[in-house]
Amino acid sequence: MPDISKPTLRQKFWLRTKLPFWTGGLVTASITILVETLRQSGIIIPIPFLLVILAVLLTASIDGLKTGMISSAVWAIYVIYATTVPFGPPTLTGGPVQVISGILAVLLVAMRQGWVKDQVDKRTKKLKQTIEQLNNEIAEHQQTEAALRQSEELLRRVFNEAPVGMALADKDYRFFKVNRILTEMLGYTESELIGMTFIDITYPEDLNETNSFIQHLHKGQIGSFRLTKRYLKKNQEILWANVTVIALQDEKGELIDMGMVEDITEGKKTFEALQQSEARYRAIVEDQTELICRFQADGTLTFVNDAYCRYFGKQRSELIGYNFVQFIPVEDQEIPSQIVNSLSWEKPISTGETRVISAEGTICWQQWTSRILFDEQGNFIEYQAVGRDITKLKQAEAEVRTALAKEKEISELRSKFVSLVSHEFRTPLTTIQSSAQILERYSNRLSEEKKISHHYRIQRGVERITKLLDEVLLIGKAEAGKLKFEPAPMDLVAFCYELVESQRISASPKHTLTFIERFLGNSRSEGAYAQMDGNLLEHILTNLLSNAIKYSPEGGTIEFELICNSQSATFRIQDNGIGIPPEDLGQLFESFKRASNVTNIPGTGMGLAIVKQCVDLHRGTIAVDSELGVGSTFTVTMPLHCAN
Repeated sequence: MPDISKPTLRQKFWLRTKLPFWTGGLVTASITILVETLRQSGIIIPIPFLLVILAVLLTASIDGLKTGMISSAVWAIYVIYATTVPFGPPTLTGGPVQVISGILAVLLVAMRQGWVKDQVDKRTKKLKQTIEQLNNEIAEHQQTEAALRQSEELLRRVFNEAPVGMALADKDYRFFKVNRILTEMLGYTESELIGMTFIDITYPEDLNETNSFIQHLHKGQIGSFRLTKRYLKKNQEILWANVTVIALQDEKGELIDMGMVEDITEGKKTFEALQQSEARYRAIVEDQTELICRFQADGTLTFVNDAYCRYFGKQRSELIGYNFVQFIPVEDQEIPSQIVNSLSWEKPISTGETRVISAEGTICWQQWTSRILFDEQGNFIEYQAVGRDITKLKQAEAEVRTALAKEKEISELRSKFVSLVSHEFRTPLTTIQSSAQILERYSNRLSEEKKISHHYRIQRGVERITKLLDEVLLIGKAEAGKLKFEPAPMDLVAFCYELVESQRISASPKHTLTFIERFLGNSRSEGAYAQMDGNLLEHILTNLLSNAIKYSPEGGTIEFELICNSQSATFRIQDNGIGIPPEDLGQLFESFKRASNVTNIPGTGMGLAIVKQCVDLHRGTIAVDSELGVGSTFTVTMPLHCAN
């Protein structure tokens, strides 16, 4: 209904004030005054009544039929008044009073007529508005009905022509409407499905789950549900479907179920085939001993096989989603990036080697074959890499390189040794040959003293050659591990005294050889007794003493000190010779190695190597302390009692 607001107090006052001045009121009042004047003058002709009719007609023509009818009612009241009030010539007492009272009555009636007209106008306007609103509501209702019919038609078409199976069922699960697609899916006709329930077509193993959802739906606990289930077709084949069921109400408020059935049988078969294929692929991948992984361009792992997990000691969940560079040493982390950045459509495969950190924290070598993967449209997917541990191969390569370098070094040393030995043999042989020729050619001319001197030179040359041969044989046995170790009881002090005396005979007069013996915590007799290999000990001490003399060309004192305690014996030999350069100390005990400052002093480089082998057989140690131009000190410590 339209909202008609009530007039205010000011509006009501103005309305009452202007009512006498309405056209209908003025006409009625004017004619009434004229008729009343004539009547008071004694005119009894029907002119007043004719004027009444004229006033009604005039009012109707000015303000309409409705106002004319109101005027008729007003004049009916006036006629009643006129018949009750006597009329005649006006008098001082009665005439004016009657005229004035008549005029006032007419004016009051006219004012009332205006107020009634105003109320009628308001009611008429309100009625028009109500009728207009009612017409609008009728039009809207008609439009709603049309839209509803259109919507129902659209829903009917959607239901019947939907690309999925659709059905409506009552609260007892019985179908009362199905579409064509559903009948084609299940192999039933529409008439066969109508009246059946979903229980009749549900695969038995899926019935409990479906029942549970339906009961929750009917109890109002859920508004809809969706599940994947199996149906039995008319020919008893299985139909896989995604089912959506929604609870609705019909026009009577009764509960109905609307179901939508999407056939996914082919997709299910494809998915199962894909799963089987993936399972076979995964079994192949997981059975591989090689490390297999897939990763994005930024190195984030998307797949790893069991071998990869075992190698790095991680669970798959600790690897997927993380970057593989965590297993690569910092200095090598650019290598994988360089490998994958070199891959392209034209060059999809690349092989490279890099170091990795294993589960034990050790550095290992891996060889990776990386491949870039694209989809059918040529868009990049990810990278795949297959790695294998080549640590042993790398170690073997390093050993081969070391062996080759050693072989080369040995070959060079052998050549150098042959040269040295040839030189060392040539010198005594030359001496022997020279002295022999002199004795042969000039024996009758030489004095006995000269002959003895030449015989001594020949004897010394033979001894030197014999010593060289012994050293060569000894170093050969030592390197072949065939050097015999035969410890026996011996008196160390007497052994050392005898050795010192023999060295004094061969030393030049400018060399002084001293021997000192010290015993710590025991008597001389206890400390002097030892069990060592005398032959090997002689090689040790003879080489060290002869070297001390040989490498002290300017002469000086050679100190030989024996220090014994209850457990070990220490032999310390100190000279004032040329000393050994610091850079040569590390290779001093290797075969055929000599210090770089002994080029003018003869030697084979075998002596200290033999000494080291002999000390090792005694399970002892040897140390050297040397300073260029000052001298060297060799210290040998061995157990006092050695077992064979």
